[in-house]
Amino acid sequence: MNIRQVSRLQLFVFVIATAMTLVACISPALIRGDAPPMDPLSMVDVFHQAINSDDVDALLVLFADDAVVIDNGSVIEGMELIRDWALHSQRMSGLRLTLFHSEQNEENIIWLDKAYNGSEVQNRYYILRWEAIIRDGKIQSLAAMPRYWPDQK
Repeated sequence: MNIRQVSRLQLFVFVIATAMTLVACISPALIRGDAPPMDPLSMVDVFHQAINSDDVDALLVLFADDAVVIDNGSVIEGMELIRDWALHSQRMSGLRLTLFHSEQNEENIIWLDKAYNGSEVQNRYYILRWEAIIRDGKIQSLAAMPRYWPDQK
């Protein structure tokens, strides 16, 4: 090895060690919920990332322990039932979201997504309106209301 190769190797080891240290410091705080609260619009971004990557654990970190989800009239209350909803409901199965509008009024946030999950609407896209109340950096309540294209149910 020459000096240039050693320097690159040292830099690579330093970058890997630094990244591992950051992950070790940050991840437990996020899992425990000790991380500083996100602003609501950032929470919507993380919500989309979690849904689109089927990461239920990342999704659940966003919710308060006593959160309530209202999905097209069905009421889901508490972390365990929200986990079941995220893992097993027809709405969430294979759901993919693309944000196209959001607005915030203090602790209330509303956003619209172009949504797709083949089983929900015979492989068609539809509009999904979300409304959330966020308190202390956690989703306290979340309502999902689908809006279908005129030729759909």
